[in-house]
Amino acid sequence: MTSKRLMFAIVGVLAVVAVIVFAVVWQPELAEIAERDAEAADQSQISRGYDLAQLGNCQSCHTAENGEAYAGGRALATPFGTIYTVNITPDRETGIGTWSQEAFSRAMRKGVDREGAHLYPAFPYTHFTKMNDTDIAAVYAYLRSVPAVPNEARDNNLPFPFNIRALMAGWNLLFLNDGALEPIDGQSEEWNQGRYLVDGVTHCGACHTPRNLVGAEKSSAALAGAEINGWYAPPLGGEGARGWTKPQLETYLSTGFSRAHGAAAGPMGETVANLAKVAPADISAIATYVSSLTDDDAPAISVVDNDVPDDLAAAHDLWIGACASCHEPSMATELGGTNPSYGVALSTGYAAHSRKPLNVVRTIVDGIDNYRDMGGPYMPGFEDSLTTDQIADLTRYVRARFSDGAAWEDVGDTVQDALGEQSEGDGQ
Repeated sequence: MTSKRLMFAIVGVLAVVAVIVFAVVWQPELAEIAERDAEAADQSQISRGYDLAQLGNCQSCHTAENGEAYAGGRALATPFGTIYTVNITPDRETGIGTWSQEAFSRAMRKGVDREGAHLYPAFPYTHFTKMNDTDIAAVYAYLRSVPAVPNEARDNNLPFPFNIRALMAGWNLLFLNDGALEPIDGQSEEWNQGRYLVDGVTHCGACHTPRNLVGAEKSSAALAGAEINGWYAPPLGGEGARGWTKPQLETYLSTGFSRAHGAAAGPMGETVANLAKVAPADISAIATYVSSLTDDDAPAISVVDNDVPDDLAAAHDLWIGACASCHEPSMATELGGTNPSYGVALSTGYAAHSRKPLNVVRTIVDGIDNYRDMGGPYMPGFEDSLTTDQIADLTRYVRARFSDGAAWEDVGDTVQDALGEQSEGDGQ
């Protein structure tokens, strides 16, 4: 082949590649709708959309601290940088007021906004794509019913090359399985509804499934447990998952607390605060499905209390001063009638038994207050009243006294990380 023919061949190949890339990446801008063109919705559709929005944690993610509901601005820390959630109120300038239902459905199913820009999977469209058309339309109707709030989203803080949205087109080719979830024959209607909610609307896998190096959930390890924003979301099924009965899950998901499993904290506490607002039938369906992932005949979790560790006498003084008035087992009989969480052995929760000290540290640092106003358990955060060393000592104390596991390593570093994230959060 002559050099001229070789050059033409290379140019031809590059042109074909360019056409393929363009075809994969390019998404058309969908037309704006006029305010009067918004499709009419009845109250029942809006009401169902409200429930679905709670199930999907829409308000939690799309509301900044002390901000207006759904107006965006919340910072989502990812391994690739910080993403700021957008305004999903019907404001026409800064929200989704010009979006048709078609545009909204495309964002939910394919991760592409009205203008044709690719979204990042911090917005869990990889799960929302499994929702049916009726439910997506209900969420759209509900969001169009909330007050319009002008609030321009902040620019994401993502380094090169992650700031190139077009790359998400290739990511979607590899990891997005779009389309509604089909029911499984032989399972009950409630079980299938629970699977639909867990895999789609509530996107449980976004926290409970480990991710690969490019941020996609590992399909081979669905709901097998994962670290998320300094917490550990325990496995819901498979190896290491703890058995839940359906009644235990129903109580936990609607109140944030189970005497057999402890209290929901961190991101799960926020999720429970939303789940508590939805119809009992949805909670029942989720509980039916999730409880089927484990052996509900598993024996009750044994209470472990190894008494005061010999080498942590100083930490015991901290325990008496900061923790014992609620967590000492004797409180179960003294105050259990006032608040059912009093005196619950810390060994019943997953945190003390985990391979890492993440959840114990974060609970001591952050506390639990997501559902305090709902009558649920409450625990103050100790980030301002205990030193780094004291938090680390209390963490080691909890592990040694309330589990039979080996002593945790890297407790001090974990505490430093948790306190660092607290400081960053205070500054936002």
